[in-house]
Amino acid sequence: MRKLVWLFIVSVASGCSDEAPDVTTGMGGMAPPTTVTIRVWRHDNASYKQADDDAFADYMTAHPGVTITSTTQPWGAYTGALGAELKLDRFAYDLVLMPPAAVCTYAANLADVPTDVVSLSDAQNTFFAPPLQGSTCKGVLKGLPIEYNLEYGGVIINLDKWDAKFPGRTPGWTDWNAFLADASALAERDASGKPCTNGLDIDPDWPEPARHILLSQILQRGGEYWSKSDPTLFDFDTPQARDSLAAMVDWVNRDRVMSPSLIPTKNTFVTIRLGRGANEYGCGDPAQPLSIMGYVGTWGLPASLAERPPGSTIRFGFYHLPPMVGGDHRFIQNAGFAFAVPKTSKNAKLAWDIAKSIALSPAAMRKWAATAGTLPALKANGTKEATAADPVLSQVQPLLDKGQWMGDIPYAATADVLGAMVTNYFDAVKGTKTITQALADMQAKANAAIIMNR
Repeated sequence: MRKLVWLFIVSVASGCSDEAPDVTTGMGGMAPPTTVTIRVWRHDNASYKQADDDAFADYMTAHPGVTITSTTQPWGAYTGALGAELKLDRFAYDLVLMPPAAVCTYAANLADVPTDVVSLSDAQNTFFAPPLQGSTCKGVLKGLPIEYNLEYGGVIINLDKWDAKFPGRTPGWTDWNAFLADASALAERDASGKPCTNGLDIDPDWPEPARHILLSQILQRGGEYWSKSDPTLFDFDTPQARDSLAAMVDWVNRDRVMSPSLIPTKNTFVTIRLGRGANEYGCGDPAQPLSIMGYVGTWGLPASLAERPPGSTIRFGFYHLPPMVGGDHRFIQNAGFAFAVPKTSKNAKLAWDIAKSIALSPAAMRKWAATAGTLPALKANGTKEATAADPVLSQVQPLLDKGQWMGDIPYAATADVLGAMVTNYFDAVKGTKTITQALADMQAKANAAIIMNR
């Protein structure tokens, strides 16, 4: 999730070890002989940071002998630490909240989840399958999922713009073509025809929308994206892949749901464009957003609100989408963040108790998700009854059992794999590559990155 992802790295600064007296009420309730300081390293997303702060404050209240301090870092700093330190078993920390689909890349450097925390069979009854599959490596549970990373099947909508265009009508669709028609109608242009605002924003610099739309559409057309001869590599030389990419290009060039010219070259992101404009783009009014709908997960709601100009009262809402092809949702899911403990941890017992107290507690996860704007990894928080009162969760609840984990990609290859998908999509939009050429280049670059990082 580019900007909107984060990592906890927890370090124990005292001399405690696995044999130290129990400092957790859940594992014996003894008060610790000394204060244990836990250092947390995380990404700089504001809503995730607040959810984190609240969860750790609750833990410290229940465990007076534990102090947790946080260091906030940008994305590159923490991914660099995983590759440079965790991979080499030099990680001087005790607990990591691993980013989506990264657990199995570092499985050899992570401890197995202890069975007294949760067994694999119990975990399978506790968590939704897709996020759990991202933490299960060759049949061994290596992490505790903390979210269901759903980047498929929903949009954030500027409700002020929606109400002005469609007064008295609530957003909702049962047919993909009807959605495209509305997205096209929402796009704004000036009297000369110059694009001012995109009706639908599919981010060309952030690969998650393109990846989820393309691969899910291939599944909905009855195809597969992994090669039959080597299921660790992609195969985009199929009718389903060609039809899917061609449709995505048509949405921009035929239906005119968006104009890539409205995407600034720097300091931009889909939630930024939903919240505000830019002087040199669109019709030049920074107070007028560059996009009305953005293809982004539920976490985009608080993120978009945070991007509004001072004094702005723009309202946003999340709304689910129909399948792109046919009547059944078949879609990929990219696991989600998960707690894991490095094998080098000096206080694994305490680290797992912190993870357990949050990830396996329905109450703690409801509070965490409400602040972060994320979806539940726990089945207990994703039932029809549990989500009925939440206008966002109730929309996506029927999807939670239908996703399938995309599959494992070496984490060091992820940027190149996903970059090949989004870059070639927009090359086809611009006409610099044919559909066949774009898919061939996408496959070649993605597979080369996977092979290089095995």
